[in-house]
Amino acid sequence: MARAPSQRDGAPPTRTRQSAEDRRRSILAAAQKVFLERGYANASIDAVVELAGGSKATVYQQFGNKEGLLGALVAEGAEELAHLVHELPLDGALEESLRAFGRGYLGLILRPDRLALLRLTIGECGRVPAIGDVFYRTGPQTVAKYLTEFFRSVAAAGLIATTDPERSAHQFIHSLRGDLYLQNLLNPTRRPTEAELNRHIDFVVETFLAGARKSASIG
Repeated sequence: MARAPSQRDGAPPTRTRQSAEDRRRSILAAAQKVFLERGYANASIDAVVELAGGSKATVYQQFGNKEGLLGALVAEGAEELAHLVHELPLDGALEESLRAFGRGYLGLILRPDRLALLRLTIGECGRVPAIGDVFYRTGPQTVAKYLTEFFRSVAAAGLIATTDPERSAHQFIHSLRGDLYLQNLLNPTRRPTEAELNRHIDFVVETFLAGARKSASIG
């Protein structure tokens, strides 16, 4: 009787199945590609599955529907920034903490794939308002929430003065985006240099702290 082929001694076992995390990432990568190529309205779960492999049941189980896929894509960026905010020190080196956040934040939102995702959302939300809500709720609103908690902590430590940490967080985020973000959003070929980014971040941080610390000294 012929012997079934066996694995060579000492060779690592062949992986025949993706891990749950790898499968999730494959689905999200496929969803982003389908959304950007076809637009949200013309994208379908079938097209995502065709590109990623697997089954529709897996996509529905993990993400629910197209709206869930978009929300998960946007939330990935918010989660990156959440980790960044949680690691910011509260030891008095506030300038460097805010610069670190600024570098991480702009590094994320100026990535070509993130800009393309926002352009897609802006283009589609007039026809499908729900996706604008999903983008805002899982992206900008979540990031602002984490930065609000950071500002609340540094205000309690006496490093800044603010009567409204949430508004302060939004003000700081909007200042970071500024004209630099708008230029890149409207022109996909535009990329800021490292020097431009550093000058912009330094100006925003210094201007923000000048006002926040002046208020603290007056108070």
